[in-house]
Amino acid sequence: MCYLVNKYSGDKKSELYPESPVERARVDQRMYFDMGTFYKAFGECAYPIMMGPASEIAADKLERFYEVMGWVHDYVKDGKFAAGTGNFTLADICFVSTVSTIMATEAFDLSKFNPELNDWFEKCKAHIPNYEKANGEGADAVGVWYKGQVAAKKTA
Repeated sequence: MCYLVNKYSGDKKSELYPESPVERARVDQRMYFDMGTFYKAFGECAYPIMMGPASEIAADKLERFYEVMGWVHDYVKDGKFAAGTGNFTLADICFVSTVSTIMATEAFDLSKFNPELNDWFEKCKAHIPNYEKANGEGADAVGVWYKGQVAAKKTA
């Protein structure tokens, strides 16, 4: 994503990937956080059920997931975007992908993080052209897969 913004924004400044070294570093940090901590915490809960023998989320993995969700909540509360900026960035695109997948599984109680998380999510979706086609449909497919595995393991 960074490459594409750098290549195609040309001489125009892009708020998606700020030029300010401090803001850009925060965007980079949040993208790395999404990949290495946020999505990982979700995956460690969901993948053993989706692709393995587990029939429920391990307690220690669920505890870690909620800890990470607390950090995500802190990043987006008070109307902020994921990188603490007043505008939508590449970090938000990363977080939206993870959050939409989490929501689609319906496996987690996110009420503790709302309404701030949902407000941020809806605000970000409005910034993504063709959100449903670009991300929503895929997230929903993962949710269907997850719920199908849960149901199959309950009847087995």
